[in-house]
Amino acid sequence: MQNFRSKIDWWVWGFVISMTGLLAQLLVNMYAKGTLQQNLVFVTVYVLAIALLWWPLLSTRYQIQDQRLWVKSMFLKWEIPLDAITQIKATDHSMLAPALSFKRLRVDYVQAGQEKFILLSPHNMQAFQMALQQRQQA
Repeated sequence: MQNFRSKIDWWVWGFVISMTGLLAQLLVNMYAKGTLQQNLVFVTVYVLAIALLWWPLLSTRYQIQDQRLWVKSMFLKWEIPLDAITQIKATDHSMLAPALSFKRLRVDYVQAGQEKFILLSPHNMQAFQMALQQRQQA
């Protein structure tokens, strides 16, 4: 099994860290004023928002295992047989995808007779492509 983490652009880091700081500041202010207990709904929402911001950064990964490409991001999972992959090419398409960078790979594949694609942004694109090609040939 080979694991590849998603490349994360600087602006994604900036957004997540800034929003986490803002929400943490709101929680600290409520604590300092002594209103934390009265605003449990806000506290819950802020803590959940922080967790939701960090979840994709910590969970987005691509695994090549048993002649399959597994794509995992948050609670979403894709399973793509390697022999169903028809093409892999670089793209900078900004469509919503399990990729945390705009330097992406478009993986075209066939599933149930339909042509589909998924956009990925492995941290080391060359190693990822080589691993896919080696497994497809095996």
